[in-house]
Amino acid sequence: MLMVPPPPFQTQTDQLASAMKLTVVCSLVALALCCSWASAKICPTFPEVADILFKGTPQEYLEAIRCFQPDEAMEAAGKLLKAKVDTLSDTTKMDIGRLMVKILT
Repeated sequence: MLMVPPPPFQTQTDQLASAMKLTVVCSLVALALCCSWASAKICPTFPEVADILFKGTPQEYLEAIRCFQPDEAMEAAGKLLKAKVDTLSDTTKMDIGRLMVKILT
């Protein structure tokens, strides 16, 4: 009989790193989609959406991204992103927010 080993134990640090990578990647994708290619200006909606991502409720986040007319798959990905972000500590959320400010300025 073939024995399949159990999946490796994922530590809290691994989960945090995974969530942070997902958050940063999604934020950068959103930034790219929100910015005009003809200018270096940041879409005025992006900081508000990012703030709601880290501080708002899941429903508030879904309302905030609706202005971008996401399809079903994009909305599902947004729900997943918000769920992952909500697992982060407040300190980590603040640190990511500070990083985003540095990236945007």
